[in-house]
Amino acid sequence: MFIDCVKKSLKNITSWNTDSEYQQKKISSLLKDVEKFLNFIDKDFNFKSEYPFNKIYQWLEDNTCEECIEYIVSIMMEPYNDIINPLVKEMSSDEEKYFNIPTHRKVEELRNIIEAKYPNILDINFEEKENNKNFWFISKNKEEPRLADRFEEHGSELEQPLAIARDIKKLYDKLLVSKNSLTIAEFLTSNSELRHVVRRAFIVEKFPYSEIQDNTIGKDLMPIDMLRLKLSFFGALKFDPRSDKWLRICMFQGAPLPNELKSYDEQWVYKTNI
Repeated sequence: MFIDCVKKSLKNITSWNTDSEYQQKKISSLLKDVEKFLNFIDKDFNFKSEYPFNKIYQWLEDNTCEECIEYIVSIMMEPYNDIINPLVKEMSSDEEKYFNIPTHRKVEELRNIIEAKYPNILDINFEEKENNKNFWFISKNKEEPRLADRFEEHGSELEQPLAIARDIKKLYDKLLVSKNSLTIAEFLTSNSELRHVVRRAFIVEKFPYSEIQDNTIGKDLMPIDMLRLKLSFFGALKFDPRSDKWLRICMFQGAPLPNELKSYDEQWVYKTNI
């Protein structure tokens, strides 16, 4: 069923049309890599081997683009309702349970966490304009997140605490000149403005997928990628970016109509090519 869904989905990929050159390249790369993956499965792979999906994932990591990895992983999960549905209730978290900062721990421990969990962020120089170009704020009318250029637009004093990479780097620099034996409580006494990012670092120690591992205020930020992720949870299947900040979508294209619900292919989403 897995291979059948991947093969049927090829028609779907070829029907994604957009005026965005950036997205056209990603679609082309995805199609090329999915075809490459199918060739690997047909010629070189044995599903009777131990943990085949794990081996598939490792092959994807080594041989395909990120778009393809995400694409194939979704097809590893979505057709298997009996496995996935019981896990739905595990997708929410008790944030209050992990919200308290462990103030008894030491500065040295926190520094080690940052070095282990945010290695790429520590290499970013936020003194360079290109790495500190944007800021996030909340729109007055719709109360939605918006992005603006720090050096060309007013309002950076209203910036939301979403520049995680910059704040992690700022915290790390402060930790470097603090005594290893200081407790977190003592450190925060004179660095209370960093409380929010101290909390995030201790959370990511336990949950490695809880944090964005990217610079959300840099010049190369693509807000459209975060938007596509969010909209996919709502059922969006096709995306037509009109810029790097907004897009048109199609939801549930090809889904069975009410009069078709008694008899339909549960994998309809993989063969939609309208």
